[in-house]
Amino acid sequence: MKKIALIILPAFLATPLLAQASLVDADGNGTYSFTEITAAYPEVSEDAFLEMDTNGDGELDADEVAAAQDAGLLASDG
Repeated sequence: MKKIALIILPAFLATPLLAQASLVDADGNGTYSFTEITAAYPEVSEDAFLEMDTNGDGELDADEVAAAQDAGLLASDG
């Protein structure tokens, strides 16, 4: 039973994150454009988005979103 719990628990914990990401990632490419971010976070300015886009590719990946949330640039609950 413990083995099953250890297998199921990570999937259960990741489900809210995946659900949130799918709500924002409208085109399903795994990253978030300015338009997708502002659909979920209307208060985000273009300058703030550019600050969050640390690799400069014009999209936010999961690591950049997490870093922005940790820095208080994005709310954690979208």
